[in-house]
Formats: sequence, C-alpha cells, structure tokens
Amino acid sequence: MRTRRAAAFTLVELLVVIAIIGILVALLLPAVQAAREAARRTECKSRLRQQALALQTFHDTNGHFPPGRAGSPRYPEGNEQHAVSWAFFMLPFVEEQAIYDAWVPAERVDSEANAVAMRTPVSVFYCPSRRSPAADRDFDNDDQPALVRGVAAGGDFAGNAGLSTRNGMEQFGQDEFDAETFGPIYTNSKIAARRVIDGLSKTFGLGEKHLPPEIPDAEPGTEHARRGDTAFFAGDNRHGAVRRSSAGFPESRDETYRGHFGSEHNQIAHFAFLDGSVHALGYDIDQEYFDRLAAVGDEGRVPDTVFED
Repeated sequence: MRTRRAAAFTLVELLVVIAIIGILVALLLPAVQAAREAARRTECKSRLRQQALALQTFHDTNGHFPPGRAGSPRYPEGNEQHAVSWAFFMLPFVEEQAIYDAWVPAERVDSEANAVAMRTPVSVFYCPSRRSPAADRDFDNDDQPALVRGVAAGGDFAGNAGLSTRNGMEQFGQDEFDAETFGPIYTNSKIAARRVIDGLSKTFGLGEKHLPPEIPDAEPGTEHARRGDTAFFAGDNRHGAVRRSSAGFPESRDETYRGHFGSEHNQIAHFAFLDGSVHALGYDIDQEYFDRLAAVGDEGRVPDTVFED
C-alpha cells in the first residue's frame, strides 16, 4: 500500500508567509503610531484646557492672572531660590490644594521642608507625547550646578511672558510695563483681564514649551537649567517658567535654544487662551501674528485662519 505524505509547509512557503507578515506589519505600524499620537495629542489638549479654566478661576479669585514667577528677582540677592512659578500658584485650581498648602515660603524651594510642594508630579502639567509624570528634575541654583538633583517635579508648559522672557525683571531694566511687548504671565506680573485690550480670545496665557536635546558636555548639575527644564513649580529659572513669542518656533527638535515655545507634535503646538479656549498654532505661523497673540495690548488684528483647529 502506498503511504500518504502528511501535508506541510515547505521552507520556501514559510519564508514567503513570513515576508508577507513583515510587509503588513511595516504598512500598519505607521498607522498605529499615528493613531496613538492622535490620542496623545487629544489628551495633551485636554490637559491644557484644564489649565486654561484654572487660569480663569485664579483670575476670578485674585483679580489677576498668576505671575510667571513670584519672588525673583525682588527677594534679596541670593534668595532667588524662594521664588515659585505660575504653575505652583495654579495648584489649588487644578484640585491640588494639599500640595500648595505644603509650601513653606521661608525655606528654599529645594529644601526638604518643601519636598511635598516641589517634588510631587501633577499629570495635568505633562504632555503625554513627551513623557509621563515624574519627579526627576534638578533644582536651579542661580545658574550654578544644582545642589539638589533629580528629585523635582517637571512640566511641559510655560507662561506667556510676551516678546521677552526678561519682562518684569528689574535687573534687565524691563520692569516697566509695556502693553505692546508684555504678555499676561511674566516675572512678578499681576495682569487683570481689563488690561488685555487685544481681547482674551486673541491673547494666549500658556503654551507648550520646546525641550532642547540633551547636552553631552554640560557640567554636572547644569544640564536641566541649560535646557529650561528645571523644577517646574520653582521660579528661579526663567526659561523653565516662561517663554517668548519673538523667538518663534524651533526649526527642528534638535534646536538648542531654550526660549522657544514648541512641542513633540508634528509642526504644531497647543496654546491656552485667556478666554478658556485652546488652539493649535502651526510652526509656520507668520511671526507678526504670533507676536500679536502674545502681547496684551498691541491692538493688532489676527485672522482666525492662524488657528490649526
């Protein structure tokens, strides 16, 4: 009797199947990644909208929008490490009252006494396209190597100081308010809505901030400061708290300048406007329009077509 050979794949057939599967995966992977990024972008926008609403609630409670940094540079010389950022002032309005209440103003922000206040990450201040909440940032030390490293909460958003991050800073001679160049959230600011003559819907308060690449040759303890990515709730590092429109957007993710607004999204960044709305702006926005959206009172008109959403 003739025996029947069991059916099986030949080696060639197996290789063909594997090749087809590989091609399908290669075709599907970009679509899967795009879908994931779309979901992360939506979540990022949602978190920024929470911050936009918190800005309004802060204003309703205090009569002005939060300062970009409070205390620096008006504390006595050498005590800049007592300053806190706009994000810290917003904590009670994003349901984080306990963290805010833990602050000990008489102690340095990098002290153990302020561990809860400065080292507790809050997810609403992170863009999921960039990173997850973590307490891994250095504290700034007035441009010197950090004394306390890798323990502070971070964040991916910045206040709108206007056309210069030095706005409000007496030592640079820029403490005299100028509606045509100042934004609503700068060092020691207390801007009320009535002073935003361009309109709340045409002036942004917060935006995603560009994160420069790692600096291989940075002196230990200075890299986070040089990247504008130090302790998020502290106010000593101005680029960690505020950014300026006049820098435009980075040309690429490898751009080393730390004063840009920017994001991990594809050629757009999200901004929270003072009326509570959130809009995306493209990296190709006309610089004049970008500056108009940043200043509180230049009285320049901006078409709605600049918004990407």
